[in-house]
Amino acid sequence: MGAGHKTLRTTSLAGTKTSEAGTTRSAGEGVPFWERFRAWWDGYEVTAGTKAQPTAMPTHSVRYEGPNYHWETARLKLAQEVWGEGFSSPGGVDHILNMVKFFALDPSMSVLDIGAGLGGATRAMCDKFGVWVSGLEADEALAEAGMALSTMAGLAKRAPITPFDPGSFEYKAKSIDCVFSKEFLFTVQDKPAFLKTVEMLLKPRGQILFTDYVLAKPHGVSREVQMWADKEPSPAYPWSVEDYRQAFSDLHIDIRVIDDNTEEFHKMVTQAWARYIVRLQQRGVDAESAPALVDEVELWTRRMMAVESGDIKICRIHALKKDTDRLMSSW
Repeated sequence: MGAGHKTLRTTSLAGTKTSEAGTTRSAGEGVPFWERFRAWWDGYEVTAGTKAQPTAMPTHSVRYEGPNYHWETARLKLAQEVWGEGFSSPGGVDHILNMVKFFALDPSMSVLDIGAGLGGATRAMCDKFGVWVSGLEADEALAEAGMALSTMAGLAKRAPITPFDPGSFEYKAKSIDCVFSKEFLFTVQDKPAFLKTVEMLLKPRGQILFTDYVLAKPHGVSREVQMWADKEPSPAYPWSVEDYRQAFSDLHIDIRVIDDNTEEFHKMVTQAWARYIVRLQQRGVDAESAPALVDEVELWTRRMMAVESGDIKICRIHALKKDTDRLMSSW
């Protein structure tokens, strides 16, 4: 990217185009998110039924702004600009609180947030319900930043974020009331062993609530899915809903709710990026953030391609551990 100023006139992610006169009209309707996104970044205009055409535009404006903390990298600052303060993935505080209403949380309960990222969900549950929430994150950089944010919020003890290895995951048996996870389990290769550990750490009648990228068809790996899985920051091993059904059945865990949240997830992603692009149009891209922004554009392009192909869905599953102690005592 160059160092000049860029006047953006391409189709936005929200599906609107602003002319030089300042009027707004619909554009790009029917064009997939990833195509509109890439067109915006590359300086193209797209409309339904037409191929992307280049527009004569200068390059992106570039400025410099250094990080405030050693852990506050360009990548982490960008994530929070797109998804909200303390978040590294779609869904802010309101979304999290709406999800965990299934738990009926109160201060006597303990929660484990697996794949906590920057800890936004961890702290949201702690703040709202007064529960103790332990966040586990596989990415050490995210875990360090998440712990720093919890410390800055005065929640170092009640909402800590610590690094962990999903491949050698161990935890105190029957110590947790609720396990929460958001778009993380698809990165776990040995899910049967991982879920067995989750079952062991849950108290009798403990709950599991998670969202995840899932295969629309069992073992259905299309070209788009393979392209996405091969280039994820961590290798992707998505399961289908049927795979989860079987695994939980084997562990004597009852699935209570399975929701297809693909449409809601798609809307959260497109709206978040649309808001970010509006801000970017106003202030440009700083030199430090440019490489991180390119990486994120490519990452979310691949993800949305897989989702919009129909081969990947985002599902929410809520399950309950059976009271095995009571069952055994009745024999």
